[in-house]
Amino acid sequence: MRPGAGTMLGGRYELTSRIAIGGMGEVWRGRDTVLAREIAAKIMKEEYLSDQTFLDRFRAEARSMGAVSDPGIAGVFDYGEENGSPYLVMEYVPGEALSAILDRNGGMPERDVLDVGAQAAQALHAAHRSGVVHRDVKPGNILITPDFRVKITDFGIARVADQAPLTKTGQVMGTAQYLAPEQATGKGSIPKSDIYSLGIIMYEALAGVRPFTGESQVEIAIAQVNRHHPPLPDTVSEPVRRLVDAMLAKNPDDRPDSGQAVATAARALLAGDVAAAEAAVPQMVSGTAASEAVTRVFNQGDSATRVMPAAGAAAAGAGLGAGAAHAAGSPQGDWSGDPAQTGAHSYHDPLIAASAQQRTDELAPEDEEPKKSKTPAIVITILVVLALLGLGWILWLFLGGGDEEPGPGESSTASAEPTEDTITIDPDDYIGQSESTATRNLEDLGLNVETVTVESSRSEGTVDGVRRGNDGYEFSAGDTVTLEISGGPAEAPEPEEQPTQDAPRAAHPGPGAPHPGGGAPHPGGARTGGGHRPR
Repeated sequence: MRPGAGTMLGGRYELTSRIAIGGMGEVWRGRDTVLAREIAAKIMKEEYLSDQTFLDRFRAEARSMGAVSDPGIAGVFDYGEENGSPYLVMEYVPGEALSAILDRNGGMPERDVLDVGAQAAQALHAAHRSGVVHRDVKPGNILITPDFRVKITDFGIARVADQAPLTKTGQVMGTAQYLAPEQATGKGSIPKSDIYSLGIIMYEALAGVRPFTGESQVEIAIAQVNRHHPPLPDTVSEPVRRLVDAMLAKNPDDRPDSGQAVATAARALLAGDVAAAEAAVPQMVSGTAASEAVTRVFNQGDSATRVMPAAGAAAAGAGLGAGAAHAAGSPQGDWSGDPAQTGAHSYHDPLIAASAQQRTDELAPEDEEPKKSKTPAIVITILVVLALLGLGWILWLFLGGGDEEPGPGESSTASAEPTEDTITIDPDDYIGQSESTATRNLEDLGLNVETVTVESSRSEGTVDGVRRGNDGYEFSAGDTVTLEISGGPAEAPEPEEQPTQDAPRAAHPGPGAPHPGGGAPHPGGARTGGGHRPR
């Protein structure tokens, strides 16, 4: 079924206008004709109807969202199928996505960031208490109402803690710009993964830029694992900086204990009570020292790279996903904890301890002659090798890894499952948007963007067209989409000295001037050059 204005779902939900299009489906605004209220309906795309994995994931979203009742989460009213197409009927949330606000304003005031962060953290805590991990927290999934209430939406790839996963071991889910390190390395998602993603959002809103960027999704994911985020601007108050730093800790154990803790700390900072914030998130105090220690230990010279050895060593040795590596036991480090109970892990690496001890020896007083030893060279060599192995592990995950046979409890389909999800875009969704808005929306889908300037009657700086790829408008994560950006209308040629039989040029209202009856150039005005590229 291809939805359109006037389409009825379940005999009661009438669609009125499309709100957005995403990786799995389209979201429409509509009306419940029985209860006379506005609704939002999400309909799965036709190309996924034959894929049982996507059908299961779509139904899981209904279960995930239906399991949570919180004012900060967009509620689910109904689930059904129309002509074979599954749909979700959800609460309609007036307002706009946080991504649009950041695009328009380039950032937010500190107090607004704390307010949004507190509300979002509280909503995520409600989901976590119900056993649901969102796994794709990003600005596009945080809606802001006109009265500044936060609603989290799109639990399409959420993980329900007590259900079998819908993805194979080692498959990476989420948006690279907001992935937690444990997600990027295929170790799975835990509640603290959502806290990390929210920390990225708060950083972006405070700084006006994302902390980790790159030329591809793989490069960004590697940065999430290995690099420490740049310091926030000096305009951000020290307590807020420390809260965000704690949320962005690479080790989940070093992050705030829960979404509730983040919400409490953010509200305390809004009230000016730093002590209460530190009591809620002790990592605001201890995390700063720990972060500086990591920099001292691993930054030989001015490098900002942090080594994560276990994943790379396990992958290179066995070619298995992180789950299999954990089961086998890696000699490089130990993951402890009970994932079945909490999903949380703690990590201890003897190489890190050895390196830290060596660095401590290097910082000994100058009057003590250091003992000559081969240990530094050995440790550095091992760390370099493990860093390279870690890079290979992440590339393996993003470029087609994780194709081992599913184990007990994992879903499987009769047909071969693609290693990359197909992302289908509709050019009409982007034409007319500003360059920055369209770029962000496409990047949030996992695509890279390049732009070319064309002559057009559209406003300068807006999208005039989307060029087709090798497979039309179907792309894979990491592909590049080319946007045609309007550079304004072409200049009309200078009037010739001798008039022609055409109407006098003096009657033309001027180059690129709008026709009195509409926004297009006057039909009498000639266009030269590239003109508007037909689509």
